[in-house]
Formats: sequence, C-alpha cells, structure tokens
Amino acid sequence: MKKYILVYLVLLILSITSETFSRDKLNIASGVVPHHLLAQEIIDDFFKYIFSREKPETIILLSPDHWHSAALHQENSFITVALEPGKEEFNHLKVDSNLLRKLAEKNKIVLNNPAVVSEFGITNLLPFMEKYFPETKILPLLIPAKISKEQVKQLVNSIDEVAPVRTILIASVDFSHYLPWQAANFHDLKSIRVLLNFEEENFKNIEVDCWQALYAARLFAKLRQKEAPFIIAHKNSADFLKLDLEETTSYFSVIFEQKKVEEIFSNQKVKTILLTGDMMLNRGVEDLIKQNSVYYPFQRISQLLRGVDIVFGNLEGPVVKNPPEFPDNSLKFAFNPEVMKGISWAKFNLFSLANNHTLNWGKEGLEETKDWLRKYGINFVGDPLSGSWRELDAYFPSDNSDNIIFLAFNQIFPFLAKEEEMIETVKAVKSLNSEKLLIISLHWGEEYQLTNSLAQQKLAHQIIEAGADLIIGHHPHVVQNIEKYQGKLIFYSLGNFIFDQCFSLETQQGLAVGVEVHPDKLIFRLFPLQINRGQPVLMKQSQESEFLIKLAERSGSDKKLVDAIKSGIIKMERLN
Repeated sequence: MKKYILVYLVLLILSITSETFSRDKLNIASGVVPHHLLAQEIIDDFFKYIFSREKPETIILLSPDHWHSAALHQENSFITVALEPGKEEFNHLKVDSNLLRKLAEKNKIVLNNPAVVSEFGITNLLPFMEKYFPETKILPLLIPAKISKEQVKQLVNSIDEVAPVRTILIASVDFSHYLPWQAANFHDLKSIRVLLNFEEENFKNIEVDCWQALYAARLFAKLRQKEAPFIIAHKNSADFLKLDLEETTSYFSVIFEQKKVEEIFSNQKVKTILLTGDMMLNRGVEDLIKQNSVYYPFQRISQLLRGVDIVFGNLEGPVVKNPPEFPDNSLKFAFNPEVMKGISWAKFNLFSLANNHTLNWGKEGLEETKDWLRKYGINFVGDPLSGSWRELDAYFPSDNSDNIIFLAFNQIFPFLAKEEEMIETVKAVKSLNSEKLLIISLHWGEEYQLTNSLAQQKLAHQIIEAGADLIIGHHPHVVQNIEKYQGKLIFYSLGNFIFDQCFSLETQQGLAVGVEVHPDKLIFRLFPLQINRGQPVLMKQSQESEFLIKLAERSGSDKKLVDAIKSGIIKMERLN
C-alpha cells in the first residue's frame, strides 16, 4: 500500500511541476486580433482562447497610430508612443512600468498618455482584457506608419531580451480596407500568407492598417520559437452586417503557439496576380498629370493595386528623357520619366513591352525605357526587338516558388511576331516548365470591337494547345469576351486601364482580373473599372452588375462560364 501511495505522490509532484513549468514557459508567444468592435465576437474568441491555455504576466499591445500623434515630434519615423512614466494603472489594468522603462533605454519612445487614451486600437481591446486577464499587466505601444522594419526589429529584439518569460505580444490590426468584399478577400490571401509564412521581404506590401505590428508579432513568435498558427477567424465586415457593401474591412485573427494544432492554413502557397489593360500616360493623360501630380492617374485605384504579388499591365509607349511634343491627335507616344514615380507608387511590378507603341521612339527609346523600369525595380517582358522569338524573352519571378511564367507577343503592325515562332516558343517554355503556370499576353485584335475576331480565336486555340494556361489580351481599347477552351481561359481584351479615349462608353470601361494561383486550382476575380478623366476606379455595384451581365452575354453559350462571369468569380481546375 505504501508503495502505491509513494508512486501517487511522485506522479502528483511531477504533474504539479510540469504544470508550473508550462505556466512559467508560456506556450503562446503572440497573436493578431482586430480592433473594430463590429468584430467583437472575434476579439472575444481570441482572448477566450488565450485564457483557456495561459495566464500571462504581461501583455504588450501594439496598435497603429491612427491619429498620427508621432507626427507631432520631429523624428516621427523613429517614435513609438507609450504611457507616461510612473503610471501604474490604465483603464483598471496594471501597467508594466518596469518593462516600459527597460524598453525606453533601448528604443526611442515618446511618452504620451493622451495619445494612448484616444487610440481605439488600444482602448477597444481593454474591456476584453479586463474580462479575461484582470491581474495581467499591460503595456500599450502605438506604432507610427513611417517606422521601418529595422526599427521594429530592434524593438522586438529588445522586448525578447527584457520582457518576462510569460509575456504575450498582441498586434491590434485590421486587414483590407475600403474595398468590396471580393477585392478584400483577394488581398487577404497574400496578407495572411506573408504573416503565417513569415515572408520578411513582403510585409511592406500587404494591404493592412499596420504591417509593422504584424511583423512584430510574427518576429516575436519566431524569437520565442512558438510559430504554430491557430487561426481564430477570418471574416469581413459584410459578413457581420449581412450587406453587400461598396467598402468593407477584413478581420483576421491568429495565435502563434508552441504545440501543433489541428487546423492548418491551406492557402500558405497561394500567389496573387492582378492583370490590367492598356496604360497610356501621354496626350490627354499627361495634361491631367501636369494639372495635378504624377500620382493622379492611380489615386482612385491604388487600394486595389496594393497587397498583390504581381501587378501586371501593358505599357503603351516608351519612357524617355525630354520626350517630344506630339500633336494632340498623334498616334505616337512617349512618357516623361516623372511618371515612373506614380507607377512605382501604384505598386506595378511587371509590364508587357510587346505592343505597337513601344518603339515610337526607336530602339534607343526602348533601351531607355528598360533602364527606367530597372531603376524603379519594375520587371518587363515581350521585347519586340529580341530577334527570333525562339530567344526566350520570358519573365520568371525571382522567387522560384512562384511557379509562374509570363510571355508577351505583339500582333499589331509594324512589329508582328510570327505565329509559328510564337507557338514554338510557347511549346519550348512549357516543355521545360511543365509544372509552372504559363501566362501569355497578346497585343492583337481589332480596335473597338466587343468580341474577338476569327483570327484571334484561331491563334488563341493554337497557343492553348501549345501549352499556355492563360491568355490575356490588349489593344482593342474595349473589354472583349471571355472564352474557355480546353479548360483554360482566354480574356481576349481587358480594355483600357489608363487612357484618354473619352469618345465612347466602352473605351471608358476596363477590366482588371485578380488571379489566385493555388496548387490545384485557379480562381479569377473580375473587377470592372470605370475610367473618369484618366483615372480608373472600381465600378459601383449596380454598374458592375450590368457590365458583367453584358460581358457574360457576349462570351458564348457555356452556361457554367456565363453564370460565373455574372457572379464575378470564375473557378478553374489547374490542368498540366
């Protein structure tokens, strides 16, 4: 009997020791939670999950500096705003003033109590913390929009060095803003993937209200070696309001912990591409740029262009220093290098040069255009002077894991690619890269015609048969029909993106296509655009619905495709 009692006592001591050790170690390192109270059920579930597993000594809250309080100080890009020294309590919660003092020794921290009190990214979360962790100390920090990744890294490293072992770092962040839910969900794919995979180089181009706070939470999880994600929720404001809204906000919540959990994020490998139409920055558009700024053409569409892996367009002309003054009715273009600032700001990172205007300033203009694009870190494809099309002029993203290839060909006088050489090129590229998604951009077709020509269709089918996975067209200046052939999509023309053609309704409409590249499927999101005075903008819902119905009607008799076009989302299996 004594023997069994002794064994029981040993096991009891071990279990208590194990529990104490677990509590001391803290399995949860960090998390991400929204701060809009519309998403309060997500916020509650987030803190409830932590409460069911841990009792942290300190919680550090990182919030965007929504009211730009750091801008009051000279070095606003170096500043994190916190509570005033000596403050022991904040909204009935104890403040970890000792940790604040230690962090202030290693980081440039401005102490500003009114800024914290007015920051809803902090105050909206405090009632939930008081509910679940009334004894836990807090330390609220506001993160300015201009703080760099290096400064965030310094802050997180110092937190890791001086914070108690039982510390959780929480990023109070809302995801995609000011877009309809279809576009918001498209953006969220990259944002969530970058966060979960910790793609350090990509945090700066995700569409959230504070990428720095997300980076901090994910880095802290890595430093504490607790990187297994447990996803609390991913929803949109439209889900809560049960309304189809023009502008929404996305909410994503995740906890990073030590042990593996059942839920696995299935989209960790998904890549996103946004395909746009013809971009012309001369003539009437140039006049508008001079009256406003180099950012003017992109200002009303910039939100859609951000947070995407590849943003692609057809650059309809060369970029050259001191471009000539062509007449207003000229069909020759040349863009001032100042426009590159706007293009870069708009996050374009890939252009087709395979069109009939690229050589409007000759071979020298083409080479100068390439130099300007390289200077701004923008890739290009489709050199019309590359000699034989057998010399593969392809774009392979630098990240080999992208598994995406672009080819571009011009079929408009005077620099036509020979059809047989195009087809041979497609065959050659596909044979060497059978697992990669091969996207073909074609400059072709008849101007202002709303449906493709027989010549376009014949060539498109041959290119699909040669191995292309997707065809996108430019040049007609209007949006043409969509066709499905052998399980692949052909967008005959995306129409204009930025242009000065105001003489018809159709030339002032365009189509942007968001492509989700999954390992086993492709999802296409259709974003109809209205072009007003050289500025593309997402169509309002009523106009969008009418546009998609007309596009579906001229896209053939395939009922499944027609219905998908009307819905704005086309789903396809990947066929290799």
